[in-house]
Amino acid sequence: MILLHTLLLVFALAPSMQEMLREYRLQLKADALYEHRAYSEAESAFRQIAALPTQKGSASASFNLACALYMQKKYPESVTLFALSAKPGSTRQDMKIKALFNEGNALAMKAVGSNQKAEKQLLFRQSLNCFKTVLLTEPGENDAKINYEIVRRYLDELERPRQGLSSSENKSAPPPPSGISQDTAERLLENARLEESALMQHLPKAGKAAARGSKNNQDW
Repeated sequence: MILLHTLLLVFALAPSMQEMLREYRLQLKADALYEHRAYSEAESAFRQIAALPTQKGSASASFNLACALYMQKKYPESVTLFALSAKPGSTRQDMKIKALFNEGNALAMKAVGSNQKAEKQLLFRQSLNCFKTVLLTEPGENDAKINYEIVRRYLDELERPRQGLSSSENKSAPPPPSGISQDTAERLLENARLEESALMQHLPKAGKAAARGSKNNQDW
C-alpha cells in the first residue's frame, strides 16, 4: 500500500513538475536573449511567461517584459507595465523601488519623443513624481536624485519663454521636435538609460541567494 500511494503521489505531481520545468527553461531562454540584446525575441519569450497561469498578474513578469520593451524604445507600454509592477501591495519593496525608478525613466523618454508641449509637460511631471516617490522611500538613492534634477531642469527649460532671439532668428531656427535643446536631450537620454546588464528579476536559483545593495542588481 505504501508503494501504491507513493506512485500515485508521483503521478499526481508529475504534470506540475513538468510545468515548473517548462517555465524555468522558458525563463532561462528569455534571460539569455535579453543578455545578448536580442530584445525583440526576449520580449516574445517574456510575453509567453507573463501568459502562464502561474504568472498571471505577476509583478516580476510585468517588470521583465517592461525592461525588454524599454530597450526597444517602446516607452508607452513599458510605462504601463512598470506602473503595474510598482502598484502598492503587488510585490516586495525592493522591486517597487526599481519599478518606480524605471517608470520615471520611461516617462521621461516618452516625453522626449512627444511633439505636443502639453503632453510633454505632463509626462515630465509624472516622471518627477516617480523619482520623488523613490526618494521619499529611499532618501539616499543617488540615481533618483540625479534624474529628478535633470528632468526638473528640462521641464523648467521647456516652460521658460525663449529669450534673446529676434523674430527672424526664431523663424530660421525653430526648436527641435522634442521642445528642448539637442544637448540637453542627449544628456537626458544618457542619464535615463537603464543599465542593460542589471535589469532583470530572475527566478531564484537553487542554493544560495546573495544580497545586493544596488537597486538594479539581479535577484539570484
